[in-house]
Amino acid sequence: MAVVRLNLDLAIPQTTYDAIPVAKKIAFRDMVRGLKALSVNINAGQPNEEMTTRAVYRICHHDEGLNHPPCGEEQEI
Repeated sequence: MAVVRLNLDLAIPQTTYDAIPVAKKIAFRDMVRGLKALSVNINAGQPNEEMTTRAVYRICHHDEGLNHPPCGEEQEI
């Protein structure tokens, strides 16, 4: 079976993200959840099954130099 495979990995500066209206953040979240509900794992039930229904959000601090705080825990969308 052919599938459309979407991979989206974004790093948005916290100040830019904070400036996005809450309604748009909720609309994006709901769109991701809707697509996730339609998705399937590639090779489901097989030894080479791929987890392709994953969508997570977290806050990272990698660009804050040495001794930066740890990244936040992944939260399922």
